[in-house]
Amino acid sequence: MGSKILPWLLTAVLLAGAWVIVKATLPVDAAQEPFVTTATLGEAASARNLVTTVTDVHAARSVTDATGWSADGDWLVIDLEAAAQVTQEAASLRTATLVVGDRTFTATERGTTFLNQALVTGVPRSGSLAFQLPDDAWTEHATLRLGLGTPVLDGVIEMGIDLSDLPFEPEVSFEENGWAR
Repeated sequence: MGSKILPWLLTAVLLAGAWVIVKATLPVDAAQEPFVTTATLGEAASARNLVTTVTDVHAARSVTDATGWSADGDWLVIDLEAAAQVTQEAASLRTATLVVGDRTFTATERGTTFLNQALVTGVPRSGSLAFQLPDDAWTEHATLRLGLGTPVLDGVIEMGIDLSDLPFEPEVSFEENGWAR
């Protein structure tokens, strides 16, 4: 009787061990995932060659820039300072997304914003990013993601934003791209 139970018991132990290994193993694409640094409003956060400080967050019914461009809608405006940390070669803020639930929004390229702004090593520049969001997004929590280009094997800075806590302002002007104060 014992010799008939032993193979079944050994099979159960091996299956349980295999299940534990599958659960503990990272996904196949984990090697391409960026290193994430969590940021908070007003505090500098660094990820490899990028240092950013989100200085303010606005919800607006209308946005405008220094050149006179404007647009109506429901806008999330992020004021920030950013610099390269190691080298300014190929250092520009090219990754600026906002994840709301299962949707991802990219910062607008309309108007004069900080998107694709060239960064200088150790000398912060400032500007604004803007995201036009649908009505149903404003009741959710969002995650702002900032990085240099594609985040493959690089760092990404993430900051949580509770969209429902933001009061709407009638109009917000983008900060003019320039040297941080």
